[in-house]
Amino acid sequence: MSEVATVVTGWGITFIVIATYSIWVVSRGKIIGQELGIGEMEQLDARKDAGATTDL
Repeated sequence: MSEVATVVTGWGITFIVIATYSIWVVSRGKIIGQELGIGEMEQLDARKDAGATTDL
């Protein structure tokens, strides 16, 4: 194998490892956030929204 192929293979493996790890970190963070109740979107209820008007 030439030096260029070795470098390309090394960079490719490095990229795959970093991408896989970053996906794992993000998914793990989302799981922990759900367990702690962080970042949950509150569903809006139109009846509770004081700024909602139905008059036209």
